[in-house]
Order: sequence, then C-alpha cells, then structure tokens
Amino acid sequence: MAGLLQQLDGALSALLDDWNTCSTLLALALLAYLSWLVYDTADADTHPLLLARQAQASYVRQPGESAVFRAPETPHGYPLRTGLAVRPAGAPMYSAAKDGDLRDIWRRVVGDIPLERGATSAGTATVMTVYGSDGLAEHNVDGIGKEIAIVGQHLHDHGAKRVAVYLPNSIEFLAALFAGAFYGFTPLLIPYNQPHKTLVQLLVQTKADALIAEAGSVPLSDVIRGASGLRQIIWTVEKTSRHMDWSEVPEGIGGKIDVSVWHELVQDNQAAAALPTGSEKAPGIVFLWQEAVGKPAEMVEFTQQNLAAAVGSLLTALPAAQRFNSSDTFLPADAFTHSYSLCLTLAALFSHSTLIINSVAAPGVDLTLATRSIAPTIAVVSAETAAKLHSTTSSLALNGPKKFAHYLETRMLTAGRLPTDNLLTRWIAPSRALLGTTPGKLRLLFVSERAGLNTPPLSSEDLSDLRIYTKARVVYALTAAKVAGAVAQTNVYDYRRGPVPSNKHSHFGVPLSSLELKVKDTPQHKTTDENIAGELIVTGSSVAGGEASLGLNGEFASDFPRRSYSGLCVDSQCHCQL
Repeated sequence: MAGLLQQLDGALSALLDDWNTCSTLLALALLAYLSWLVYDTADADTHPLLLARQAQASYVRQPGESAVFRAPETPHGYPLRTGLAVRPAGAPMYSAAKDGDLRDIWRRVVGDIPLERGATSAGTATVMTVYGSDGLAEHNVDGIGKEIAIVGQHLHDHGAKRVAVYLPNSIEFLAALFAGAFYGFTPLLIPYNQPHKTLVQLLVQTKADALIAEAGSVPLSDVIRGASGLRQIIWTVEKTSRHMDWSEVPEGIGGKIDVSVWHELVQDNQAAAALPTGSEKAPGIVFLWQEAVGKPAEMVEFTQQNLAAAVGSLLTALPAAQRFNSSDTFLPADAFTHSYSLCLTLAALFSHSTLIINSVAAPGVDLTLATRSIAPTIAVVSAETAAKLHSTTSSLALNGPKKFAHYLETRMLTAGRLPTDNLLTRWIAPSRALLGTTPGKLRLLFVSERAGLNTPPLSSEDLSDLRIYTKARVVYALTAAKVAGAVAQTNVYDYRRGPVPSNKHSHFGVPLSSLELKVKDTPQHKTTDENIAGELIVTGSSVAGGEASLGLNGEFASDFPRRSYSGLCVDSQCHCQL
C-alpha cells in the first residue's frame, strides 16, 4: 500500500513539474467541454413522440372527405367535452358533473362552488383594473355581484331582451355579461371604437333594445334617430366625469327612451336583492366578427353550452403542470369582444387566477406599455400584437454577443427545452422584451390568429423568437367566427421549427377537446391517404349550430407514420401549406 502511494505521489509530482500555460488552457477547455455536455444533455420538456403523435384520426373516412381528427383527451368513441364539469359544494368526486354556464362561473368566483380538490385558493377570486399609467385598483367581488344584480334587475324590469354592450375591456363589461345569464337577456358584444354611423348600423343589425356604453363615446342623438328600436341606455362614467349630468335627454331629439347612469343605479339601489338562484335556461351571447373597425360584421350567437364547452376545453388543453391556478395573474391584452380572449378570461376567473383588466386591450396593442405597471404570469394577445412585439424586440439584437446568445437558446428550444437563466445568460443575454414590472415572470403567452381576416402570419421561427424574447411558453391558436374559444392550438411544449416561409403561418396544433375537424375536397385539393388537404369543416359542442365550414383550406401535417398527425396548417391566403 505504501509503495502504491509513493508511485502516485511521484506521478503527481512529475505532472506538476511539467505543468505550464498550455496545460492550464487544455484543462480549462476539457472542463468547459464536460460542463457543456452536462448542460446540453438535459431531458426535453416532453417526449418528442408525444409531439409527433398529437391529433388522432378516425379509422373510416367518407368519399371526398378526410378522416375526422380529434384531440387525444377525447378519443374516437368517447363524447366530446360539453362543459365545465361543475360539481356543487360537498358533492363526491364520483358524482355526475353538469356542463354549467356563466352563472356557475360567477358562483365559482364568489366561492359558492369550490375549486377542484388539491387547489390552494380559498374564498373568492381577485379582480383588478389598471387606471392610467400606473394606477391599479382592486375590486370587491361582493360589490361586483351587487352591480350585476342591480343592473340586471333594472334591465329586466324595463323589458330588455337584447342588450348591446359597447365598452372597452372593463369590469362593467363583465358585469353586463354575467347579468345577462342571471336575468334572461342576450348580451350583444359590439367591438369598441366604431365610427358612429357603423355603430348605429350594428345596433339595427343586432336588433338591440338596450345599450350599455361609455358616456361620450357616441352622440345620443345619432343613436336615438338611427336605432329606433332602442328603449333603454345605460352610460358608464369615469370617476373624473361623474360631476356631470349624463341622464338628461336633450330636447327635440324625440322618441321614448330611458337614459340611466351605471354608478347612479348602483348608489340608489344598495338594498337590492341577491342574484337569482333559478335554474331556467340562460340565453346565449352574440359576437360580431369584423375584418376591421368600421367594416360590415358577421353576427354569430353562441349558446351558454357553446361557451362552457370552449372554456372547459381551454382549461384541459394545458398539461396539469401548466394550467391556470390561483397563483397566476392573467392579463387579457385582446378585446373581450373576441371569443378566444373572453373564454380565456372566464377560464382564469373559474380557476381563481387574479384577473387584471386593461381598457387599452385591442388587436395591435403595445404589450410593453400595457404591462408597465403590472407583472402578469399569463397573457392573451392578438397576432398583430405578437408580430409588433417580435418586430420591436428583433431590432434590438444588433451586436454579435446577443446574436450568439440567441443562437444558443434557439438550439436549446430545438432540443425541446425552454431556456432558463444560467451563468452564461448572466454574462451574455439575448434580447428580451421588457414585459411587466418583473421581467421574466410571464410563463404563458396565448396568441390568437383570426381565420380569414388577413392578420399577420407568425412562422415557427417567429414563435421560437418570441419564446426567447419573453422567456414564456407560447401557444398559437386558430380562431374562427363560428367557433367559441379556438379551433385548434399548439401544444404548450411544442417548440419545433419547420421549413416554413416567413410569410406562412406556423402549424396550429390539434383540435380542442370540444370539437373535431375534417377537410372536404375542393377543386384545387383532393384528399388521399397520404395527403390530407381541403376545406376545413368543424363539428362539436363549442361550434355555433353544431357544425360550420371555416371558409379556408388547411392541411394536416404528418410527422410520424400513418394515423399520427402533429398539427393543422393554413396560411394567410387561405390555401393549404403544401
């Protein structure tokens, strides 16, 4: 033993005697290489085969059609998701759950319906509003419930059946929405900032008999003269303008119309009764689908089941580790008049996530400015907003070190892992988008593409860049006029980049669990066993009328042997991506 130790001592002495600068450099290079191997060989966030085998095709297809594609969570032979799976307080887990509607979502908000077993939140959800550049106010949930009861009862007493809601994102918007479900009137959601003439046309088109709008957003005389069917108007007034009298109807306008002010109704009816507990079927909600502000609109009415199915499928489309929870702060940076943004907002409320409402939310909003006084963990934006964020942040990546850091994180995404902060990124970090008061806190970014509205296409390279810029997982969704929520959306762990031109959309993943997709042959595209392309047809519980054609062509991309499909592809010209 002593001889062995002497030999080791002699070998070590000889090594140190010959040690020089070159030896030091070689040792450092070897250490760096071993460290890189350890850093670069971590497991992917999900197994690659799970991404290659996503949509499930039926085993039979009809002539002139493709097979029917479904999400893996509702395989063929099982019913599609139809609602929220609501169970009353104290009900055992094995008891039958009901689909629910907007009234059940509000009951979950106030705590009358408990969260699922294992959830950490207790009591009520949290709702906040951003005012100005740095003002943030929290709303009392019981106070919101009282506003729902007061305004809903007022409209019910005046016989309102079709109530146009012409508001930016606001607490009054959501209160009017819930009031419609509790008090039996149909909310008509009109996109904000319309020209006055267009607004009057939309009021006539939707056959509105009541209007809820911001004071001063539209001339009262134009509304009364143009929309003769209106019998009731409720103005919402900002606190800085409440010293003025907004309930007066100017002389000479004519017509029999009752004008009220939201905050005055609430102040004068503090002793109002609680929300009704009846089980009558609640009316639906009407959405208007416009190519742009001021353009003609397509009117689509969703039933309560359509919306409940959409909200439920959006919740379960996320893996358990990534789902909405009470620790999240949710920012809808797109308008509530878009069903995808609204359904995600309802999903956040249903999960007791903190909801932050910002009135500037709209397609193309500057996300950096919209988040300068808050720190969201989840956000939903339009494709225009995502494209603007990508363009703005890309222009900052000018020097070589930032480009190299961007390349390294792109390489990590290609390997299936979302980049995280480490020693290297502290020395050389790629360009980052300055989102929120706590940059890097955002964990999920939902991006919606409106089918057929010529919105900017986002390629897989763009989405990969956005993941690096925001340090968040990006979900890219295809939305359509006659589908509540989304038609399809990408897997939250799908970071793959494909050979797609920059003017083409990335794939949209798989259908949600509330619907199924197929394609029909067109003069330009014929479906075969190898090539699945044609006009998109969608069927399911979140579809208005149960079935609809989307009016665009698409292709199911195959990344694996037969019967395994990774996603739906379309492009901005509504042709297949072949």
